[in-house]
Amino acid sequence: MTTNTSPAVDWTHLGRSFAESHAELDANDYLGVGDQKVDEPAPAPEPAVVDAEEPEGTEKHRQIWLRPVDNMRRFFPHEATDLTPWLAKRLHMIKKAAWFENPLTLVGTEQKIAGYRIDILAKTLVGDRERFVVIENQLERTDADHLGRLITCAAEVEASHAVWITTEFRDDHLKVMEALQRNHRACSFVPLLIEGAYMSAEGTANFNLVTPPTYSSPDDLLRVKLHEALRKAHEVNNTMNLLHALLASYPDVDFSRYRHIVEEAGLWSYYTDEKVDALLERIPEERRKRAV
Repeated sequence: MTTNTSPAVDWTHLGRSFAESHAELDANDYLGVGDQKVDEPAPAPEPAVVDAEEPEGTEKHRQIWLRPVDNMRRFFPHEATDLTPWLAKRLHMIKKAAWFENPLTLVGTEQKIAGYRIDILAKTLVGDRERFVVIENQLERTDADHLGRLITCAAEVEASHAVWITTEFRDDHLKVMEALQRNHRACSFVPLLIEGAYMSAEGTANFNLVTPPTYSSPDDLLRVKLHEALRKAHEVNNTMNLLHALLASYPDVDFSRYRHIVEEAGLWSYYTDEKVDALLERIPEERRKRAV
């Protein structure tokens, strides 16, 4: 063992000596003002830094898209003649929301299948084979008529995907869609929710299509908590999409006040992604029953 034999520093004595040796020095000696000539004018003060003025109406542009759309029928008065054609021209939105591997190609709208009319009939490539995709859309809460039509038309054309788009899902209908998705191997049943609808500055509706949270289950606390987390994740995604659209639409408006919030949201998203990956490694896609 090595012992440090050097004498300890007397910090009190050292500080006192330093103060006494510099007591007679003028503060101007440090600032370089002592040698300044008396008749020489003092330097002019630097001008104050003033932020550039924002364009008129900036605050309005920052807030106008925050007004939610209360009634989608204000923009789509009729499902068949307004909403269906609008969605048919934007199949890329459905592809992205439903996680299709390949693009969707429109076959037609209001197509007659098995005595019914399906809102949108499309095709997509699944593996090396082209398959039909049936799509039903609603502007109100889901009902049994649309559900029955979706299932019947999907079975008739042997669809690879059956997509149901609406503004609100009933819990029992979500249970049916989840059961069909779990047990029907030949067809994927995909519920999509019209969510995050906001008023744009031009007075048009802007919204996203998202997969809805699974049905609530009061007797399963963990499921309810995960349901709530999924809802919040959707809201964050919609908010980021909204900010992205605002930045693109109003390049002269200052949005720097939100930068640190976006950075923090990204940090939590990064941590969440890591946790999700770890959880998915431990949770199998499907639980296999033990043979008796």
